[in-house]
Amino acid sequence: MRLNFTTLFAVFFFLYFPLSSDAQKKPTKEIPQYVSNIEGIKEYRLVNGLQVLLVPDPTQSNMIINIVYRVGSRNEGYGESGMAHLLEHMLFKSTKNLGDIKKMLSDKGGNANGTTSDDRTNYYEIFPSSEENLKWALQMEADRMVNATILQSDLDKEFSVVRNEFEIGENDPESILQERILSTAYLWHNYGKSTIGSKEDIERVKASRLRLFYEKYYQPDNATLIVAGKFNEAQAIQYIGEFFTIIPKPNRVLEQPYTVEPSQDGERFVELRRSGDVQYLGAAYHTCALADSDFAPMSVLLNILDNNPSGYLYKSLVETQIGSAIYCYQQPLHDPSYAYFSFEVPKDKSLDIARKAFLDALDNISKTTYTEADLKRGKAGRIKSIENTTNNTVMLAIQLTEYIGAGDYRLWFLNRDRMEKVTLQDIQRVAEKYFRTNNRTWGEFIPTDNEQRTKPEEFTDERIQQLLKNYQGREIITSDSSFENTISNIKAHTTEVKLDNGFHYSFVKKPIKGGKVLASILIPVGEEKSLQGKAITASLMADLLKAGTKNMTKEQIHDKLDELKSSINFKWYGQTLNISISSYEKELPEVMNILKQCLTESVFPENELIKTKTENNAYLSSQIKDPQNIAFITLDKKISNYPAGHFLYTYSPAEEIEEQNKVTRLQILDFFNTFMAANHGLGTIIGNLPAEKINKMMKDVFGGWTNTTPFIRYKPSYSPSNSCYERINTPDKENAAVMCGVNIKISQQDADYPALMMANEMLGSGGFLTSRIPTRLREKEGISYGAGSYLSVSKDNDDAQWGVYAFFNPSAVNRVDTALQDEIIKAVTLGFTADELKQSIISWKNERKTSLGYDGVILSLINESMKTNIPIDSFDELEKKVNALTVDQVNATLKKYIDTKKMCYVFAGDFDKKK
Repeated sequence: MRLNFTTLFAVFFFLYFPLSSDAQKKPTKEIPQYVSNIEGIKEYRLVNGLQVLLVPDPTQSNMIINIVYRVGSRNEGYGESGMAHLLEHMLFKSTKNLGDIKKMLSDKGGNANGTTSDDRTNYYEIFPSSEENLKWALQMEADRMVNATILQSDLDKEFSVVRNEFEIGENDPESILQERILSTAYLWHNYGKSTIGSKEDIERVKASRLRLFYEKYYQPDNATLIVAGKFNEAQAIQYIGEFFTIIPKPNRVLEQPYTVEPSQDGERFVELRRSGDVQYLGAAYHTCALADSDFAPMSVLLNILDNNPSGYLYKSLVETQIGSAIYCYQQPLHDPSYAYFSFEVPKDKSLDIARKAFLDALDNISKTTYTEADLKRGKAGRIKSIENTTNNTVMLAIQLTEYIGAGDYRLWFLNRDRMEKVTLQDIQRVAEKYFRTNNRTWGEFIPTDNEQRTKPEEFTDERIQQLLKNYQGREIITSDSSFENTISNIKAHTTEVKLDNGFHYSFVKKPIKGGKVLASILIPVGEEKSLQGKAITASLMADLLKAGTKNMTKEQIHDKLDELKSSINFKWYGQTLNISISSYEKELPEVMNILKQCLTESVFPENELIKTKTENNAYLSSQIKDPQNIAFITLDKKISNYPAGHFLYTYSPAEEIEEQNKVTRLQILDFFNTFMAANHGLGTIIGNLPAEKINKMMKDVFGGWTNTTPFIRYKPSYSPSNSCYERINTPDKENAAVMCGVNIKISQQDADYPALMMANEMLGSGGFLTSRIPTRLREKEGISYGAGSYLSVSKDNDDAQWGVYAFFNPSAVNRVDTALQDEIIKAVTLGFTADELKQSIISWKNERKTSLGYDGVILSLINESMKTNIPIDSFDELEKKVNALTVDQVNATLKKYIDTKKMCYVFAGDFDKKK
């Protein structure tokens, strides 16, 4: 049977070990070994691991046998919710040696029950004191520990019983609201899941699966046996030795759940609508485990809050007649627990008023200055309860169940001692520590009639196969054409055309599946001085090119492109508008017509400019405190020499927001009319259309789009960078980043480039996490998800940069720092091995071969070739140069270009955060 609302929920993954493979040799009977006596509770241990607690009380006329297994919903795995509780039901069926448990319990005439909670399951029997009852109860518990039958036929019958128990709970809106709130409060830990589990899991689990769970957890090394009340201790010891010591200790290691619920990072809300006659409000706050010293003052505080008639919540919410009842409690749990508040509001009372009052009252918990009178009253109530239970031996034996599940029976006494020592400062401290809005999950139950809920249909594997039984698919469209992605073949199928206005493009006649056509167009404009201060304006212009033209609205453009299954995208970088097109052979003419309108007839609506700024600013604001972004921008500012306003200047998010807010629609229009034209543009198209059809479309779109504004392509030139080392603190960020760089003077045409490139491959960018830096930081030390090196070298200018990066937990900053510098210094001073170079060349060549299989790479290669006048043959030529490299050349080149003393390191993360 399931506990009421004070029973909570937990789950985790486990391994299954059948008993037959765990059992050792059958042990002989033994005498339980005495361990200790804690205030009248005598502890014994058996070799098989069973803990025994004897609590003799000659003033009783009854005795209780209570066995506690340290398994609850906290231990359940995916798809097994409710298994611990379902197993509890099954253990009242039968055992191999004794038969019908329920009938025997009925014949004995005692009181018996079983309960399942988050951390434990227990079974107890209360009988009049007699040797016969003692012997039978111990024999029965020993037998059902390992000999329960767990028959499928019994399970089939018990389904309806457990389902009915589930349905009874479903009829209690207050209980369901609590379940919904806790499942929202706990994202990962199983305390957020109901002990009774999912109805679907309960109905579908098989007896064989339940037995695996039983054989793993129902073992003596995972149990505590309590015998309490009036009984003969010598007889109890004798019978325990007789019945329990013959059970072998399993060989399996019982792994404990290790999930830790992360700190809640914001208030959460739940709404529940069902049939009902009373409104409810509920709230949960993450608190502490039973073993935590905060548990006692928290318990006292909760008593101060809901006590009738003096409690703060009672006075503000019930005495004022806003609602009819308020209570709160904290569950004693093994892992961090929660404080739960439930507020009952009659249907004729205003839920809006109650909601505000409830949340205000909860907010006031941390703001209230509590008094000595509050402390005295709160402690008195809790200590009274403890003393009353301690002095009722049968009730103590049952109550110890929770404390055993939470870690150890002795926590009962430790919690009592702590309770007696609670101070006013303790109360104030826990109130301020735990009762924060960002640690709260709250919800409300709104009674409704005939609520219609949506339940999607389930598709089993069998149903899916039946659905697809006769499915044939559509007619296969095949192409006899094939294309070998090599440089020589790409050249053989490429035609370069130059239009009268200067625009030139390359067409690669290449079949793409489905008749797809891809294009990449570059429209460079202006020169260094004329573009000063216009980078943000140009970027906004690019963002707005699809926002509306003279003949089409933004909505019409969007809808038409979707209809054509095509896309046009614009992006500005440096002094160039980058255009990417994805379409199909039949749809391409219409798509190119839309492109022409966007490029020549855009109107840049004011309302779209405002929306674009708002969207951009929201994104930029999200990057202001991002460690990766901070590290990258800070490094770039330190090693580059571009002044503010230069089109290659790197703006911080705050700077970009400020500059963007200054841009007007008239400035965008002026930039568009002054600079934008195709007479210096270039592009590449890949598809299987006739060349003359492509030429007609390109002429129509770009051939007449011209102006006389001067264009001079800007070529950056090398400037030395200075060394630096900086750590930037970014509070409340879980991840950290380091960016490191140094400027170097080299271009891809330089004779040293192949060797430097391969050195970078081996150090940090080559292979699949197999180069030195990722191997060290990720594979060996496990301190970084992503780490490596980078080399940025242009085709036709000598402004290059080399650097490293890593992303990591802030607590590992010193280890990351050491590892990065260590690997760089070792590579520069000691170099690489011939075998490393050999393997890296193989990997590099395979990656390049793979890359030519991507049409996007082909577009980029050809565009870069047209822009720099360097033939794409350089792709193959580089490979020949790499094949000829020696390890000595590589090592000498790395040492020549990379001066570790000139490196600039920027770390960003929450480095002040405690581990």
